[in-house]
Amino acid sequence: MAALAGKVALITGGTGALGRAVSAAFVAAGARIVVTYVVEKELAAFRDAVPAGSYELAQVDLADPPAVSAVVSRTVAAHGRLDVLLNLAGGFSGGKPLVETPVADLEHLFTMNVKTAYVCAQAVLPVMLRQRWGRIVNVTARPGLIGGASVSAYAITKAGVAALTRALADEVREHGITVNAIAPSTIDTPANRAAMPDADPARWAKPEEIAATLVFLASDAAAAISGAIIPVYARA
Repeated sequence: MAALAGKVALITGGTGALGRAVSAAFVAAGARIVVTYVVEKELAAFRDAVPAGSYELAQVDLADPPAVSAVVSRTVAAHGRLDVLLNLAGGFSGGKPLVETPVADLEHLFTMNVKTAYVCAQAVLPVMLRQRWGRIVNVTARPGLIGGASVSAYAITKAGVAALTRALADEVREHGITVNAIAPSTIDTPANRAAMPDADPARWAKPEEIAATLVFLASDAAAAISGAIIPVYARA
């Protein structure tokens, strides 16, 4: 039987380069997926990557609690359950020392990386608590765990995602719900190749490698894992 047969997953930010690979992997593993997006120009590539009829799309501001709750309610009304939340949505900025990084950059990244994960978890948890089964997987990053020069605002917010993961895992541990996070290094995407033309992308984490890790964490096989921050550093 497929690892996620019969499961329903909400995948935020699922139309980007990583999101497409993850969405395709979840469908291949037997899940029905609901995918949120913001950027409409990503939809054509998403539709090329993910089989038609296996997903629903929702354009939503993930920092808006009523809007996210509405997506969750529609999903449960349509499918009767919601088993998995993948918080893939987020953002990056960096390249400046802290003294040159405006507070506005920190606030923007906090909204994109921490607030969206918090709002989405808050929206799905009542459903998972009723089911007494659920999987929440967040995405932090290597700078959020070990720091890094000229990425202070980004590192702070990704550290916040790691803290949210560990705290929430403790909160729901007795309810059949696991909460984990992956911490990728640089991901091999077209955008990163364009931004770093002199780097060696063979050393970067592949979207398909990350997707396989996420499928495992969302499955019954990972029931004993919660509160973990899993490095996905590939060869970097």
